[in-house]
Amino acid sequence: MAAFDSEAFNKELQKNQHSKFLLLGDEALSRREAFDLIRQFAKDQGFAEKISLTVDRYFKWNDCAASLSSQGLFSQKRIIEITIPSGKINAEGAETFCQIIQALSQDDLLLIHLPQIDKEAKLQKWYKDIEKIAYTIRLDEIKPNELSPWLKRRASSLSINLDEDSIELISQFVHGNMLAADQELNKLELLFPNQTISYEKVSQSISNVSRYDAFELSEYVLSGDQKKTVSTLNFLKDEGQSPISVTSSLSWVLKPMLEVKELDFKSQSLDSHLTKSRIFGDKLMRVKKSLSLFSIKHLRAAIQKLSEIDKISKGISPGDAWLETSRLCLGLAKIASRNRKI
Repeated sequence: MAAFDSEAFNKELQKNQHSKFLLLGDEALSRREAFDLIRQFAKDQGFAEKISLTVDRYFKWNDCAASLSSQGLFSQKRIIEITIPSGKINAEGAETFCQIIQALSQDDLLLIHLPQIDKEAKLQKWYKDIEKIAYTIRLDEIKPNELSPWLKRRASSLSINLDEDSIELISQFVHGNMLAADQELNKLELLFPNQTISYEKVSQSISNVSRYDAFELSEYVLSGDQKKTVSTLNFLKDEGQSPISVTSSLSWVLKPMLEVKELDFKSQSLDSHLTKSRIFGDKLMRVKKSLSLFSIKHLRAAIQKLSEIDKISKGISPGDAWLETSRLCLGLAKIASRNRKI
């Protein structure tokens, strides 16, 4: 699926005047922009009251239904936002959820946010009920081959003129992190207003981010350099960097590594697969050397942990994202260091 297109969605809102929305996925930039566009649209349509609900293990659906019903007697047009981080509703809650949907009036704008859910969940009645009445928006992570075209469109929307080499440089720097890419483009717009932005200026902007960056960190982790892993983590944290910048760069490398291990690629096909995942040059050589240091079990566990950290970073799950990121990075570095000595 293609990445979320905020301009196309905004045109859809103005054209068809939807009042029920289903957001599927957790990509940070897409989620933020989709919420902002829907809220602004609702405001323009006269929806003044906003009710935000997050469904956790202690959530009482019956209390929710009663509250929405009583408030509906006295309020005007309402925005009702329901976030379900787990993507699941138990049997009792599902029945009440369906009743809530059926009781909504034309003065209610409904926004349901779910993570990516499996086929089994999509077969549940509560999901089918909301799918029937809602306009669905997918908030998928961007695919490697989609990042450069997306960057071009994004830069154009900001009136930034970048050549192919500059686009490729930013693409390599952000490693699939759309939020980081957007931040880089906005920084360029501020640094070089109303002027042509050359490759050298883009390179300078990126190199000035810090003497340590999240992508160097991934190299230290994979090579088993525990000392540099710790120092880089501490520097990034002290500089106010987001844990997402670290987890995104790790994910960009670890996922292709797992695919390679599982499918048992050989020689030329291995290089081709990694290159398609935008791992090339010196990074390609380092990743190939690191493959023997990690088992399939290690890589699967690491990717699962990255998913958990991502949810913590976005406020979907409780916890300390930096603490968990540090534990993961140091744990992987220790595994690499230990196996390199064997």
